[in-house]
Order: sequence, then C-alpha cells, then structure tokens
Amino acid sequence: MSVREQVYRFLRQQITTGKYAGGIRLTEEQIAEELGVSRTPIREALQRLTSEGLVERVRRGQLVVVEFDAAARAELHELRIAFDTVAAKMLTAKTDSVDWSALYALLDPLGAALNEYGVTSPQYSMAHLDFHMAINRAAFTPVTSSFLQRQAFLYPTDDYVQQPGHEPVSQHRTLLDDLSSGDLERATTAARIHALRGPGNTTLT
Repeated sequence: MSVREQVYRFLRQQITTGKYAGGIRLTEEQIAEELGVSRTPIREALQRLTSEGLVERVRRGQLVVVEFDAAARAELHELRIAFDTVAAKMLTAKTDSVDWSALYALLDPLGAALNEYGVTSPQYSMAHLDFHMAINRAAFTPVTSSFLQRQAFLYPTDDYVQQPGHEPVSQHRTLLDDLSSGDLERATTAARIHALRGPGNTTLT
C-alpha cells in the first residue's frame, strides 16, 4: 500500500475511533511530524477526508474534525464484524488459491513497528491496517476490492484496537492460521472473535 493510502487510512481511523475528537484542528505540519512523512500525502488525505465529510474547512481555511459520535462508531463496528465474517467465508471458498505466504510475511513489519515504536504508535497502526487490508483484498475479486476501497463507509475494518494482554504478532498469526484452515466454521468464528476484540482473541479451542 502506498504512503498516501496508509496516511489516509490512519487519519480516517483516528477520526472514526474518536482518537481525533470532533472540533480539533488538523495541521499538515503536526501530522507530518507525527507520522514521519512529507506533507504531500497528508494534504491529499485531508482533501479526501474533507470530501467524505469527516473533516471540514472553517474560518481562515483551518481544517477541523467533524463530530463522530458513539452511535456512528457503533454502527461501523457492527458493519466491520459482518464484513469480516463475509471475508472469512470468501477466503474459505478459495483457500488453495490465496497467497498465504505473502499474508504471513506482513507479520514481520507488524512486529518491527511494535518493537520499535510500540502498540499505540502511528507506525504500528499503519502496519496493522496494511495487514488487515491485505486480508480483505485476498478475500475478494479485484473489482469488488476496488469498489470497497473507494467506498470508505463500506470498509470499516480500519479501526481495529489491540486487545490488552494479547501479544499482537502471535494473535494475528493465529488469525491467519484459522483463516487458512479451510474450515468454514473455524475461519468465520475466528474473524468474528477478532473483530469483536473479545477475550478469546488469540486462540480457538
């Protein structure tokens, strides 16, 4: 995924999960420093978020976050659970044709970001999003995947929150093990548990 897309997904996650509260001002300089990227992808991401109604331009051209209340976040969470369950079903139907090695390889940058920056860092968040976006792309045809990427409101899987007490890399490796098992019940249950962020996130017995 390009830096531009990573930045967009990260900023959208920060807004839809409430980490960027409604009314706060967003500046290219501050975000670029936080993420360690140039201002160009920041500017493009803010333009997209403005067109989607998540950011608005106020006096003197300042950009502020639109209020994203708990009800809206709850709706996206429900959509994500349903969406991930369907993705698991689709993966099970074509287990043998999925490049699982490429998906498992994404655990490496996930672990690197975790070790260097920590689980609450923007770097880990973006690596985490890359991992889940790759799973979703593998689940669907290119046409469907392209459509879902353009329709941000249908792509709610970008607000995963790491469950406290679980080791992130092994947790996501177990998710891949379950999704690649070829067992429909195991795969869909694993996807739902992971999306729910419940206490059973790391294993299925």
